Amino acid sequence: MAKRLALGFLTLGPLVILGMFFFTPAALSWLFAVVVMSFPIALVTLAVSRDGGVGRRLRFPLLALFAMLQAGVIGVLAFSASGVNGFYGFPLSLHFLLLLIWLGPLCVTTITYAVTFTEFGIDDELLDQLKTMRRDRES
Repeated sequence: MAKRLALGFLTLGPLVILGMFFFTPAALSWLFAVVVMSFPIALVTLAVSRDGGVGRRLRFPLLALFAMLQAGVIGVLAFSASGVNGFYGFPLSLHFLLLLIWLGPLCVTTITYAVTFTEFGIDDELLDQLKTMRRDRES
């Protein structure tokens, strides 16, 4: 199910994004940003889907990644013209950009990969087969 949704979004997403880029009134710029930030989630979902789904272990990290990206883009749009300064005098929208669109997803994907490495990586049986194939090829 998740794989079909991701493929559908990746098929229609670029057309919607392109259409919204050229024909979107200013009031719908938020919708454009939300659609654009959904695109990486669809790519990740397609990459990690096994047998049509993402599995129990990856649902929460994907939802957290989606929530962080959406909160980041909404925060950037909400505070871009406000003039409110955050830490070190930088605009508050920059903090949303750095923490929720760049650093947060980087940490979530790194930790998720480390936790689920054995599930999606090379297991011992496959590693033994690869070693046997290498020994056979060398001899």
